[in-house]
Amino acid sequence: MLPLMQRLPGAIFQQDNAQSHTARVSQDCIHTVTTLFWPSRSPDLSTIEPIWDHLGRRIGHSTSLNELEVRLQQIWNQMSQDVMQNSYTSMPDSIASCILSRGGSTGY
Repeated sequence: MLPLMQRLPGAIFQQDNAQSHTARVSQDCIHTVTTLFWPSRSPDLSTIEPIWDHLGRRIGHSTSLNELEVRLQQIWNQMSQDVMQNSYTSMPDSIASCILSRGGSTGY
């Protein structure tokens, strides 16, 4: 199985300097791809964030990148469409929170 990054030619990843993104293992995985810098602690108005949260709460501990990839794919395949739909329907509230915080952290 090809590593994920090799299967996504031309992909651009958003890098917000979260601790998990700056960890050595993360940096080793993305060193060959283009990253889009995003300021630390910036408001998240991305519909993918609740999806990442869903995946993160279910992933457990993986001992290898291959195991992690397989486990993430399993969780993704089992994910309810409601999880994805809720991500979109919560966007107006996220935007309102961002406006109220004047662009500061919203704690999505």
